[in-house]
Amino acid sequence: MGKIITAIVLVVAGSYSVQASQPVALRVESLMVPPSTQTMIFVQVKNLRDKPYETSLSLKVPEKWRIAPAVRNISLQPNEIKRVPFTIEWGVDVKANSYPIEVTAQNGPEKVVRRQNVVVASAPYFKPTIDGIVDEWADALAVTFTSGGKRSVISTYWNRRALSILIAVEEDDLLPYKGEGPFDAVQVAISPQDTKTGTTVDGEASRFEFLFVSSGTGTAGTCFKLATPGMKLAEAAKRRDLAPLAYEDAKVAVTRSDGITYYECSIPFKLMRGAIRPSEGRELFLSVLVHDVNGTGVRDWGEAAGLWQSQRNRLAWSDFKGAKWGEKIPFDNKLCWGLCTSKY
Repeated sequence: MGKIITAIVLVVAGSYSVQASQPVALRVESLMVPPSTQTMIFVQVKNLRDKPYETSLSLKVPEKWRIAPAVRNISLQPNEIKRVPFTIEWGVDVKANSYPIEVTAQNGPEKVVRRQNVVVASAPYFKPTIDGIVDEWADALAVTFTSGGKRSVISTYWNRRALSILIAVEEDDLLPYKGEGPFDAVQVAISPQDTKTGTTVDGEASRFEFLFVSSGTGTAGTCFKLATPGMKLAEAAKRRDLAPLAYEDAKVAVTRSDGITYYECSIPFKLMRGAIRPSEGRELFLSVLVHDVNGTGVRDWGEAAGLWQSQRNRLAWSDFKGAKWGEKIPFDNKLCWGLCTSKY
């Protein structure tokens, strides 16, 4: 009787470790539209061995969901990554926008299991007023993650002219931008789908990247344009002065209430239209870093979304004067997001 090898991997609060003995790494991507609309679930599978590997993938989904097929058999070359689709034939939306999904890869007695809470990462069609009053965001699909016991909530809308983002940051205090010294901020990277981040400074950026800060006066805030596609990664990696990078075409309002800082912003599509055209069903990449310098430090949506440790990439994010990076390298910025008509 052969030796039984069982590897079980758990995800808790976005933390995920892969043991060297495991044959594959697994990750369930965020959903692009609510599960009730017969969307797809994509599972990323990476062969961790230096020889071809075959495995069967299956999913355990929330009660009352129905998916197809029940099992997918795949073959992987050494270090190959595949994106494997499953169809949600029947699903039920929940207000919390968090869905427990378990994916299993099995080859005979050898098994890897990963459990994640998956969100719908998508922007409904709407044009909010960027004025610091956040009542209009009630119909957005809020994505919530927790770092160091503090919550961050990402909400998005889109229309033909702009992509709008609201990031609500639970923090003890707010340090505004004063031109020098550390300060609180949110950093956003937006990329066309299927682009990749380079791994050497000789490469070029594939992202539009922005930093949003409070000026400390009323609801006034500022947007800085840190990177655009084609920019040398060596330039983005420099600790640059922010003042020359101010992007006046973006609208920003920052307010604070009951221990929560609200960064509300609108980025015109005219900057991104050549790479990302605003239309229903459009898929793109969007990721967020929250800089809470006197509190939790850098909060990384990539970590909360379950990226593998091998997907940390310092070149995925621009540096700037006043930044206070922790010991850990940030994760890559290539996280799926979508544009939809409505959350209903």
